[in-house]
Amino acid sequence: MAKLLHIRCPGCGTEITVDAASGAVLEHRRPGKKASLDLEHANEQLKRQEEQRNRRFEESVQAEKHRDELLGQKFQEALRRAREDPTAPPPPRDVDLD
Repeated sequence: MAKLLHIRCPGCGTEITVDAASGAVLEHRRPGKKASLDLEHANEQLKRQEEQRNRRFEESVQAEKHRDELLGQKFQEALRRAREDPTAPPPPRDVDLD
């Protein structure tokens, strides 16, 4: 009966079975992936991600509200300047600069 060598790779953990007489690889087994997360840890991650999404959404809503106020202020300022000096030329447009 041929002598079999069982070798385990220290880096990846693969087990190789080699026939000592012929040097042929008879079998190799890769280790299964270990479950790195348990259900509680995964649940905590999902909750943190949900909180982060909700926080970002609220920030975008506040930014949109602020944007409307800012545009309103700019419009009122432009309207005030137009009423004060109706003979002033309109500001240049990007199309006019070409």
